Amino acid sequence: MTAIAFESFAVTTVLPVAMADLDGAQWYSLAYAATITAALVGMVIGGNWSDRSGPRKPLIAGGILFLGGLALCTVAPDAMTFVLGRLLQGTGGGIDSVVLYVLIARRIPEGPRPRMFGLLTTAWLVPSLVGPVLAGALTDLMTWRVVFGVVLAAATISLGGLLHVTRAPGTQSIEPVGDGPARPIIGRNGTLSLIAALLLFVLHLGGQLDPPASILAVVAASIALVVVAQGILPSGTLRLRGAAQRLVALRAILGATVTATDLYLTLYLQAERGLPPTKAGLVIAIGALGWAFGAWVQARFTSEHAIHRRLILLAAPLVGVGPVSVLLYTAAGLPLWPVLAGCIAMGTGMGMAYPRLSSATLALASADEQGTYSSALQAGESMSVGATTALTAVVLTSALSASISFTLVYAILVALACLAIAISATSGPLNPASRS
Repeated sequence: MTAIAFESFAVTTVLPVAMADLDGAQWYSLAYAATITAALVGMVIGGNWSDRSGPRKPLIAGGILFLGGLALCTVAPDAMTFVLGRLLQGTGGGIDSVVLYVLIARRIPEGPRPRMFGLLTTAWLVPSLVGPVLAGALTDLMTWRVVFGVVLAAATISLGGLLHVTRAPGTQSIEPVGDGPARPIIGRNGTLSLIAALLLFVLHLGGQLDPPASILAVVAASIALVVVAQGILPSGTLRLRGAAQRLVALRAILGATVTATDLYLTLYLQAERGLPPTKAGLVIAIGALGWAFGAWVQARFTSEHAIHRRLILLAAPLVGVGPVSVLLYTAAGLPLWPVLAGCIAMGTGMGMAYPRLSSATLALASADEQGTYSSALQAGESMSVGATTALTAVVLTSALSASISFTLVYAILVALACLAIAISATSGPLNPASRS
């Protein structure tokens, strides 16, 4: 997961240089969006495959695709080869990110499971802090290709370790579970995920058009995405019916709120407040420290379902502090330090929420649905992030002044945070008896 995260953060630094070097500036947006959209397909395939045959086979296949994509990017002679490598990376990384969840569910007992998910959360911390800086240094001193080579080496070593561990007997079975008919690896969900990936791509492109074309494209693609999401996610997720389904929806909303808050905060600080990129990035990095603290705090507690619910109830309002502080910063001209405090609170809330949402959801899911729900947690978030960032991009490109546009964006994100708080407050007991 650290290798996947490092590549995700590092590419923001090296992509402009790589596209210029490969004479493919016109492919910049596609090269960036390729991994995100392909990952959605990989997540659904990884979940179906894990439920069908256990996690080892998809782990190998996803690892090979991820490593192959990195290798293609490292040696790419032209932009199209580079984009193909990014597509392979996204598919393989999406498969293995889900398989890691299934491995945790089947190999680690429920007691220490939140601590393991906490470690998985903090695996994104160091890459978020040093990934862009280290990638920039390697690019300046040598070449952007070295960045992909470093990730390739690290991912190869970690995949080898995982394959060694999963070969040995574990604390819980890693074989397929269930006596019913085998679930197709691609099947209906895989086809729908491909459609959703294409819709996400349309959303990313539509947000860059001039109004009113951008509004029409994003609204139409968002409505279509909601329809497709109903077929991808567990039944009842969008209607908030079922304990596990509500948790999937809650993670999607929290993920979209935090991602969009960070994404547009760095833009606002540079474009409207004149901060250099280093200082703007430092604000986000400080918030990432809150993630580590929140993950550490939640790991101090036991794994009872009542504890899951209490920590999630506490985490949701903490996440809401982030967009509220930025809204006040853009609308009322507050000093920067409340925004720093808000980002730390938001990061702390996410560090607490992610491990507990994952643990509670997998505890509610039956053994032969663990792949499905692992996939749903990540695919739901991916779709919500894509839709939210596209919709807010339309607001930013409207005819309104920049200051008013940013204020409207954060008003929308505050509303999302309030929805998350309401869902966490009205959710029933998180125990297997409430499984729908």
